[in-house]
Amino acid sequence: MQYLQLTISYHYDSAATSLRDEDLSDWLIAELGPLGFDSFEQEAYELKAFIPTEQYDADATRELLDAFPVAGFSYTLTADELPDINWNEEWEKNYFQPILLGDGACLIRAPFHDPRPEVPLEIIINPKMAFGTGNHETTSLVGEWILSHDVSGQRVLDMGCGTGILGLIALKRGARHLTAIDIDPWAYANVQENAALSGVTIDEMLCGDASLLEGREGYDLILANITRNILLEDMPRYREVMLPGARLILSGFYEEDIPLLRARGEELGLTFAGSEVRQRWSRVELLLPA
Repeated sequence: MQYLQLTISYHYDSAATSLRDEDLSDWLIAELGPLGFDSFEQEAYELKAFIPTEQYDADATRELLDAFPVAGFSYTLTADELPDINWNEEWEKNYFQPILLGDGACLIRAPFHDPRPEVPLEIIINPKMAFGTGNHETTSLVGEWILSHDVSGQRVLDMGCGTGILGLIALKRGARHLTAIDIDPWAYANVQENAALSGVTIDEMLCGDASLLEGREGYDLILANITRNILLEDMPRYREVMLPGARLILSGFYEEDIPLLRARGEELGLTFAGSEVRQRWSRVELLLPA
């Protein structure tokens, strides 16, 4: 498949907003996803976005960027055709290597990687994008939390599920129900495929945001690996669907953000149950008392 690389170099008035560069970049990614962009590379004040060439709508992309609601936002845009290569081979060679989590308790691999029968749990992810995400600290922080806790028989919600790795680990660990939600339409099909490859079934896969939680049945465990600002905004919705004794596991933010997430949870009646930091990336655990 032929891919296009769109390079967005941008500036904004950082003094007029609380947004950091990484927050703005994550926001751009969330807005570009529905236009068909399916993978991204983030640098300081630059975002590379990748899309199948036949899906690229230059006018819609510029319209989105021209109206981007951040003070002083300006940008330059370049588009480059990428060579038509076998992306599975690219992932295998350069981007997506098998990942072991939890001291070897869980293997995350692609179908083109060899299985390792000695590993108790296996999650298989089929590459669908031009570039992979690799072993990100936030994924491993939450994945290792699941592997070290008993989630058997629990109802689990995976917010911002992406490829579905975290929810799939929960199912492999005995969760009885999984609802997976992501704003990216690409995730909808990919998560279902990854579940089938991994030998589990997702009970509900929804495309949208936290507004979909209104009126839903409660959960024993909520996993939300997103960004700081979205977590702060959506935490009241998570709180509404937490069963007594439920745990909320948050990641996708930096160590200096932990007090903000903790305070927000405590405002909502949640108890801070701990945190962990890995190369500045952080995980917070909040508990709703039974």
